[in-house]
Parts: sequence; C-alpha cells; structure tokens
Amino acid sequence: MKKIKAFTLIEVMISIFVFSSAMVGFMAFHAHTMSVLFENESAQLAHALAFNLVDEINAMSYDSFSQFISKTNWTDDADLQSLFGSDFKASPFNSYGEQKNEGNYRFYRALKVDTYANQTQLYVQQGSYLSTLYHVEVRVAWPKRNSTPTHACNVGGYSSEVCNSIIIPLVRSAENY
Repeated sequence: MKKIKAFTLIEVMISIFVFSSAMVGFMAFHAHTMSVLFENESAQLAHALAFNLVDEINAMSYDSFSQFISKTNWTDDADLQSLFGSDFKASPFNSYGEQKNEGNYRFYRALKVDTYANQTQLYVQQGSYLSTLYHVEVRVAWPKRNSTPTHACNVGGYSSEVCNSIIIPLVRSAENY
C-alpha cells in the first residue's frame, strides 16, 4: 500500500497561528507608522504656516511694524489683515493649508510682541539700537491626535493638553537705523 504524504491538522493550525501572529505584528507596526506620518505632516504644515507669517512680518514697512507692536498679549493673526491688506489669509487653515473655518484638525496662528529688553531682561539704554528691537513669537497650534479633532486651538481655546504647538521667534527693529 502506498503511503500518502500530507499535512496533519496540528501542523496546519500551527502554521495559521504563526502567520496570524506575524500579521498582527505587521498591522500594529503599520498603524504606528501611519500615526507618526500624520504627526510629521501636521508639524510640517504648521512650520510652513508659521514661517509664512514670519516672512510677512519681516516684509512689513517700519510704519506698519510700529502699528503692529501694540499687540502685547497673544492675539490671533486675523487682527493683522488691516496691516497686510485684503490678500492676507488669516487662520484657521485646514490640513491642506487652505483657509477654512470648518473641518477637522484646523491650524490656528497667533502671535505675541514684547520688547527685546523685557524678553532678555537686560538693561537697554533709551535711544540705542537695542531699544528699537522687538521680540515677536509666532505660534501655530492644532489639536492633538488623541483629542477632539475639531477643538479650536485659537487664543481662547489653546491648551497644551489638547493642542500641539510650535513657536517661531523673530527679532526685528521698529526703526530704520
């Protein structure tokens, strides 16, 4: 009689278990990779939005910048439209960088102005070049992935527990020296 060579039920079950374990590990790795990719894309867009506003502030005339330095507390960038003109796009922005008020994961820009002397806590003699310097902080905030994706991370709703943020500093003179 001829002996038939085949897999036993135990061997098949063990191979299915090994394959399933490998697939569960792969799916966990894939989910983690997608999470990291989402966070990196969000941070990249936030940097672009922040540097866009920093470039706008650097391009301001000295007269416009003198009007701008009155904003001493955190303020939304929507207040700047009068200084930059109607072409200026104010936050919030969606995840494509488009100006939108609705949707998930909205990016909000805010800024704060302080004198260079207050920021560095140095004595600055009036009339010197250092007395004309101002420190501008541009912040872009957006909801964390594990929080409510529609949370408004603007000046009124910013909280470090539910919002990611980056801050880009800028030092600029208010006068042409």
